[in-house]
Amino acid sequence: QLKKIVYKRKVKVPASITSYLNKKMILTQLNGKAINNGRVYLTIDNARHTIFGKSGCNRFNTGYQLNGNTITINQAAGTLMACDEASMKLEQEFTTVLDKKTFEIHAAGNSVHFKDPVTKAVMLGFEIPSEKDIWSFIDGKKWKLIQLENVGKDYGKAFIRFDTKNKKVSGNGGCNNFFGTYTAKAGEIIFSALGSTKMACPDKETTDTEFKMLQHLSAATVRFDVAEQTLNFYKNDKLIMLLGMEQ
Repeated sequence: QLKKIVYKRKVKVPASITSYLNKKMILTQLNGKAINNGRVYLTIDNARHTIFGKSGCNRFNTGYQLNGNTITINQAAGTLMACDEASMKLEQEFTTVLDKKTFEIHAAGNSVHFKDPVTKAVMLGFEIPSEKDIWSFIDGKKWKLIQLENVGKDYGKAFIRFDTKNKKVSGNGGCNNFFGTYTAKAGEIIFSALGSTKMACPDKETTDTEFKMLQHLSAATVRFDVAEQTLNFYKNDKLIMLLGMEQ
């Protein structure tokens, strides 16, 4: 029985234990098999105590408990889209391994392994892309709006483009051009000084799209990740914009 607290001391956690938190991790190994299609990825969000990502076809999220290098993952919930056979098969195998399981996490450099606590076999292997790699992929490309607030359709001229050298952002809301600056850090983009032209839009639908898009970007911070061909913006764990890379 505790009688008295003499003193409290912070214990330094080794960097290798927490280096993978709040970073996108792309699946590269599953049950001993190499995976190289980039369709499965996740982020362990330390602030919200959630894991979110894509399981091959659908997006998912779940809770977890972390104790040292041991993680216990709750049963995941996700969207219910149907995809091609290969993606669905990969998703089934991945979710079967992940759901309601406990793993030992071992991180070295950009590699992260989820191991069976008993056999020590690697069940899931991940690679963490560097921020430089991610922004090199985003830079200069035209990212067309294909989904806004869970509504997917053709949004016409609406797009966004980043100039990483000058930290500038530009695009079109569907009617008017917009421009501004941004800063980026650890999976977040902070937009600032956003301005736009003032032309009248041809119809109410285009006007509403432009208003929502600029409202989400104006003086705002969004969390983002990059999938195979999409750039995704989130607020409070909610997907607000999905932009597809124009070929």
